[in-house]
Amino acid sequence: MRNSVKYLIVIIILNISIQVQGQELEGKWIISGNSSFEGFPGIHLMEIDEDSLSHYNFNEYFSKTSLTVEGNKFKVDTLTFATFNFKSADRLTISSKRLEKPVDYIRLTPSSTSLTKEEIRKTEYNLNRGGETFVIDFKKHPESKIVHSYLEKIDDTYFLVIYRYGKKVTAVPIQEVTEDGLSLYGFPGVSEPIFAEAIRE
Repeated sequence: MRNSVKYLIVIIILNISIQVQGQELEGKWIISGNSSFEGFPGIHLMEIDEDSLSHYNFNEYFSKTSLTVEGNKFKVDTLTFATFNFKSADRLTISSKRLEKPVDYIRLTPSSTSLTKEEIRKTEYNLNRGGETFVIDFKKHPESKIVHSYLEKIDDTYFLVIYRYGKKVTAVPIQEVTEDGLSLYGFPGVSEPIFAEAIRE
């Protein structure tokens, strides 16, 4: 009798653990930079609901499949698709035989700002990354320039979207925008947001 009770308690705990893991996974995630996807960070997004997994290339819908979560494994059609581990509440590492290396995903959260989209767009920002300074200019897109910055939005999240030769190559989520600048997150190997300072004339 005592062993039966212990067994029942273990089963209940495992079921609760699986439910909590599933709830923690729910939401939209963007891939962080990884050589497997040649992105920095990439444009690939996934959305996890209670029982489904959807894939996007930013706003372009790709596919939707049924999903179950068992422990730290995704299962699609009863087959193990990938294993996952949380680095933090908002950073997820996924491993699979289909991938050359484990891939980090960053949870999308609403951007915090009191500014309008037009107010954000009219300001230029200095982003210092890896010892180099990159000017973010959402408004000027001369044909002579190879790389352009655009401000785009999915749900309540703003993104710095980089176009090269007219094609999207990078989408970086924006955590917060103030009159002093904007905070970008989701860079590979960096847990804290990177601040891009507003350029004052």
